[in-house]
Amino acid sequence: MNNTIINRRSLRGALFVLALSSAGPALAVATGDSSDIAFHGTLKIHPCHINNDRDLSINFDNVGVHKVDGQRYKQAISYQLVCDDIDPTWRLTMIVKGNAASFDTSALSTNATGLAIQILQNGQPFEINKALDITYQNPPTLEAVPVKDPNVSELGEGAFSATATLLAEYL
Repeated sequence: MNNTIINRRSLRGALFVLALSSAGPALAVATGDSSDIAFHGTLKIHPCHINNDRDLSINFDNVGVHKVDGQRYKQAISYQLVCDDIDPTWRLTMIVKGNAASFDTSALSTNATGLAIQILQNGQPFEINKALDITYQNPPTLEAVPVKDPNVSELGEGAFSATATLLAEYL
């Protein structure tokens, strides 16, 4: 008789566990509404405009072949910098992109052998193709000056030119 009671209790426990396990997934099923989520935005470049997007031109006129010393003929590169959608937390850089002279990383090569145009920012050499951090409220003063390759004994006569791109951008 004792055996029967134990079996009934075991049977009841098994039925209870079975009832819970079969009811468990039914209780875990969620019901309710669903809704799609749409995301929208605009990708923008925060452009800066140099000289109202017009080319800058520096004319050195006549340069004496024996007078190129990195000081004479220095000229200001006058430009205006206007940036759209200014945010003071953004990093603003300026870069002069061009072909650097083999003898001076802050000078643009020209079409005249041994002659380059050095770029200065606030009186210091401005390395070509290297970004410089600047502040919008106080952009650097830029200058250009003819320089001679020290390995060339004498410059030849003739017209010379160099080109570069001045770029300011937020990163």
